[in-house]
Amino acid sequence: MVNSPGAVRFGQRLAGEAPEQVRYAAIAEVVADVLRRRILDGVLADGDVLPKQDELMAEFDVGRTTLRQAIRILETEGLVTVRRGKVGGSVVHQPTPKDAAHMFGMVMHARQVTLADLAQALRRLEPVCVALCAQRPDRMEAVVPRLREVHERMALTVDDGLAYIRASREFHEAIVSACGNQTMQVLLGMVEALWARQEQLWAERSAVDVSADIRRLGVREHEQMVDLIADGDDTLAYRYAVRHLEGAHAYPLQEYAAQPVQSGPLG
Repeated sequence: MVNSPGAVRFGQRLAGEAPEQVRYAAIAEVVADVLRRRILDGVLADGDVLPKQDELMAEFDVGRTTLRQAIRILETEGLVTVRRGKVGGSVVHQPTPKDAAHMFGMVMHARQVTLADLAQALRRLEPVCVALCAQRPDRMEAVVPRLREVHERMALTVDDGLAYIRASREFHEAIVSACGNQTMQVLLGMVEALWARQEQLWAERSAVDVSADIRRLGVREHEQMVDLIADGDDTLAYRYAVRHLEGAHAYPLQEYAAQPVQSGPLG
């Protein structure tokens, strides 16, 4: 038996995991589904190692080839990593928002969604997070200090266009992470990550074309947004965020509005 907490818990059958189901269905898929549910339900934690193949074969009453097919399915989904050699085994990975963002980006890329379409979604979703930040009763402890910290760093970058773009992106991501709603954090987090990927198209050119005065205006707008959040005025904070994003998106949309979004890692 593999010496890990996950291996101990693994022996506990979940409801509906009768051997007959594994035996007579699409076997590899069903085995993969059982293991997948154990990972997603937390029965198998991140970093746990699946039991040895012989133990899994005995539990599910399947052959080695079928079991390996099931593990390959999970590996393709990013839920396990198969280690080779003396310290071999299948290491469990809980899915993360980064994983979701990667798949989201590929779907948007394949559908040839335009930058204008992505920007429109961002302008509608991010202000909701701004309003949620303003609604938080603990905003003065959990939201405002973090935003002011990021804002202060951003204010120091007005003479460095590329650094300003990175700092501005960090500010917007901080708003999403502080909104307090996990669904919005995942959904908008994917949109924000994909937008950040597109910023590489115009970042260097923007650093030259956009003046330090315009960047100072962006700093002031961010400061005003933080003040509205601190005041707890969710309605004004929402409206202000919409106007801010419309202005911020004007530059890239002048040239790249019809450009299909590109997936892939940040450069």
